[in-house]
Amino acid sequence: MKRLVLSVLSIAITTTAYSSSLALAQPSPQSSEQSSESSSSQPGTGTPVIDSSFEIPDTLRVGTKEILPFVFLEEQVPYGYSIDVWNEISSDLGITTEWVRYESVSEMLEGLLAGDIDAAMAGISITAERETAGYDFSYPFYRSGLQMMIQTPNANRWRSALKSLLSWKVWKPFLLVMATSAGVGALIWCFEHRHNDSFSSDPVRGIGQGLWFSIVTLGTFGYGDVTPNKLPARIIACLWMGASFFIVADFIASLTVDQLAASNVSFDDLRGEPIGVVDGTTAENYVRAKPVRTVEFESFDDMIASLEDGEIDAVVHDYPTLQYTASRDPDTFELAGDTLTQEDYGVAFSADAELTEPVSREILSLQEQGGLQTIKEKWFGEESLQ
Repeated sequence: MKRLVLSVLSIAITTTAYSSSLALAQPSPQSSEQSSESSSSQPGTGTPVIDSSFEIPDTLRVGTKEILPFVFLEEQVPYGYSIDVWNEISSDLGITTEWVRYESVSEMLEGLLAGDIDAAMAGISITAERETAGYDFSYPFYRSGLQMMIQTPNANRWRSALKSLLSWKVWKPFLLVMATSAGVGALIWCFEHRHNDSFSSDPVRGIGQGLWFSIVTLGTFGYGDVTPNKLPARIIACLWMGASFFIVADFIASLTVDQLAASNVSFDDLRGEPIGVVDGTTAENYVRAKPVRTVEFESFDDMIASLEDGEIDAVVHDYPTLQYTASRDPDTFELAGDTLTQEDYGVAFSADAELTEPVSREILSLQEQGGLQTIKEKWFGEESLQ
């Protein structure tokens, strides 16, 4: 009897434990719902969540401005590098474009914030200042930078010669030569005027004769009718002869350095001189921080005309545009030095625009598939550094 009771209890305990294990293994409706929610959101995986509720519009009003060779507006339909990029984007997104033309980048960006246009496409630099001002930008479609451009030395020889004559760079070495010659002449006179008839005892005439001696020695013309006799004066004359080689070489170099190093001109070389920029561009802010006189222009064409007329010494603008301008007229313009900054061009939107992400994905796709490179080669050539 006792064994029967123990067997029944053992069976009951085993059944209860098995039922409990099944209950623990079966997930609850709540935990199943949480698991499903976690799987769909994929937290921490880095996978972007795309809002599928946004519907890309069929037609967009896109602002643009002529910036060669990115945008040409001489025809009824705009064309250029930036236009080709946008046409690829709009074609893939199924967008019809209505182009709106502007005279300046600042006006175009103001129209974007005012809601007059949906996007802006030209050669617009992505900057922190513009992001803070309420604009948003797509992924960059071109890497650019600011560059300086000057007139070639032979563009206007008469004007260049006249300007050189009035330049302190020319007068500075000349006055230095005259001052050192006068100093040497005065020393020679001090040692020679008491016993040498070639040097008058009158200080004015005597130092003048010493200056004449220094100049003819400097020019390796010989002593002429003035010759020192005493040992101290002759030692000074020998030292002056040796130094004259370096002084003459430095003087000649100072007169030709502008032509030899025109392409390497810097802001220090143009200190205080007028430098042209287009109003409302990144070049304006950059040049204002330099030791030069900033001259603003309403348009790029006006600025280039002023440079050609010699009214300004140089211009600062986007590198691709200046490169295009200089390549078309190499006898008049040349680029100076290396690029000054690094800037990226992007499609501009208002800060709350939902189209920024789709456009950025299209630009990335063009880059990965070689589409951007193909368009670059079309407008800038295969040897383009950008």
